[in-house]
Amino acid sequence: MNKTATALVSIALALALAAAAAAQINEEQTQAPEIGAAAWINSPPLTLAGLRGKVVLIDFWDYTCINCIRTLPYLRLWHHLYAPLGLVIIGVHTPEFTFAKSPQRVAAAVKRLGLEYPVAMDNDRRIWRAFHNEGWPCEYLIDKDGRLEYSHCGEGDYAAFERLIQQLLKQADPRLDFSAARFAPRPDLSRSGAMCREPTPEIYLGFLRADALAGSESYQQLAANTYRPVAGLALDRFDLLGQWFAMPENIKNGDASAGGYDRLRLHYRAKSVYLVGGTDDGSAIAVVVTQDGKPVGANSRGVDLKTQAGGQTVLPITQKRIYYVLDNHSFGEHVLALEPVKRGVSFYSFTFGGSCEPPFDHR
Repeated sequence: MNKTATALVSIALALALAAAAAAQINEEQTQAPEIGAAAWINSPPLTLAGLRGKVVLIDFWDYTCINCIRTLPYLRLWHHLYAPLGLVIIGVHTPEFTFAKSPQRVAAAVKRLGLEYPVAMDNDRRIWRAFHNEGWPCEYLIDKDGRLEYSHCGEGDYAAFERLIQQLLKQADPRLDFSAARFAPRPDLSRSGAMCREPTPEIYLGFLRADALAGSESYQQLAANTYRPVAGLALDRFDLLGQWFAMPENIKNGDASAGGYDRLRLHYRAKSVYLVGGTDDGSAIAVVVTQDGKPVGANSRGVDLKTQAGGQTVLPITQKRIYYVLDNHSFGEHVLALEPVKRGVSFYSFTFGGSCEPPFDHR
């Protein structure tokens, strides 16, 4: 297919998507549920009843969710462009892990991620249940009369969603004009190349959801146990060496094993690797990181990975958050090893970026 034909197909798909979204927005919709929250960041408490006349975008997110973080450049842009024209973005922070219920941790993440719009703390999932929400990230558009007009879960479709924002703002104020170049919806950012390759699925490490621990040995729950690695680590699996405490949501390393450190080893396929982890008191503990048995090369290091004078690559673990561990030059299959230099590091989950992962600001 030549470039002209490819461009025409892309335009046709974009128009079809916009038409489908417009059809949804014209359907009869229900009133959106209220958004009462016990705590707010960047705002006094808000209600949808008090926002009548405004267009409201509800974004369900979690600061440890890489899929959510990849949507934030668009949300920041929409807040900048459309808040002066009547759009109110409300980030509903519904935590996946217990530690993310902390208002202090969420407030620090909001500041680090550059979010200036209101954020509601939804620790009890009251707002989540009211919207019948099912995942992160999910966005809901509410019109000037409080009606739930459109919803979208997952990444992508940003241009079509922005057109819907403009359409609802125009309904609220017919005087608005979106013909200026700055209002042209930005296309979805994705890496060029061949067909996208799917990465290793998300891996949870606590015993409640861990299903990728290699070997026949299962976790000793809520207790310290000494683990031994397997002879051949299968793809999309991890194993452990040394002493580890298995908790419902995480594992925590104990005393260093004889002759070396405690170690977690992961056999993955992806371009990038993200780790949710931290220490209980926020103090820094270094984790030595290797890939395929060697220090991580310069073209594969995530922004949180540091290099020591001796050539070791180290991940300084402090606050409980998401860490950007690996950003390989290309998609591939590798073995990642993490070795904390002393006890007290908690690991919660790994997530991954595929071959078509869009570029984004690694804050």
